[in-house]
Amino acid sequence: ITNEQNCTKLYLTMLSRCFSRYTLTSFQKRVKSVGIIPWTSTRTYSRSRMSHDDLVISDADSTTGVANLVMNNPPVNSLSLEMIEALSKSIKQVEDDPSMKAMILQSTNPKIFSAGLDIMEMYNPDSKRLCSFWSAFQDLYLDLYGSRLACVATMLGTAPAAGCFLALSCDYRIMLDSPSAKIGLNEVHLGIVAPPWLARQMIDTVGARQAELSLGLGTLYSPVEALQVGLVDEIVNDKETILSRAKEVARDFTKIPAPAFTANKLGLRGDAIARMRETRTQDLEHFVSFVTRDETQANLGAYHDALKRK
Repeated sequence: ITNEQNCTKLYLTMLSRCFSRYTLTSFQKRVKSVGIIPWTSTRTYSRSRMSHDDLVISDADSTTGVANLVMNNPPVNSLSLEMIEALSKSIKQVEDDPSMKAMILQSTNPKIFSAGLDIMEMYNPDSKRLCSFWSAFQDLYLDLYGSRLACVATMLGTAPAAGCFLALSCDYRIMLDSPSAKIGLNEVHLGIVAPPWLARQMIDTVGARQAELSLGLGTLYSPVEALQVGLVDEIVNDKETILSRAKEVARDFTKIPAPAFTANKLGLRGDAIARMRETRTQDLEHFVSFVTRDETQANLGAYHDALKRK
């Protein structure tokens, strides 16, 4: 599809048709049958809100030119508005330091990289906050996918849906070969689809046919399977050495002259970034229109109830 506006309209139509097939009962059964669910609720758990500085722990080494960004939003690094803003803020802070050439994105949770979007941002939402939430998510795409830095995703655990998005937005993906770890865009299991710009990331990473199968089936890949299809670049058997390996990769990137690296990266990703900038208003309008529909809210409520029973 060459016309991005038509693509976004098609996306909204597909979402509406998908959800119209579900009653609340069938939706609850479907949620229960999915092993890893793509959206999680931070607010299901009793805890106080953390400051932006606490949500992402940043450590920059001017000697090596490599920064570590560690997601710290217990229990599963779900992407709330605050978490998304904290990630964008941290990326920009690292970029503002001219000595920085690369960064490593990781998690304080050894089992989960990020479990995806926080559904409580979409369930019974405040209209102003909902717009801010999706706009911030768009910004994070632009900030991470379009960063001048070489970004290395270091995953000890699972990365479904928007967690996979974070990895896809990086330049290199390393994953621990753990039997419990999974990665993929699995939204379709709940009767929804990834937005066009996220689907395009998957296509650009694994190829059109593999992406079509992955998105259509909502596949969650094991680390070995992800390596085979090209969703990750490398798997590591020992969790004690995965960070040291990530640092090696990051340092390899720093050896490339920064202007050449950035020009090459943006030359490959520039068209997708430009399309987002041109169509983000329409994308936001369609997202808000879809999320605030009665049937969508009913299904999100059923999903939230299923989360609380887990």
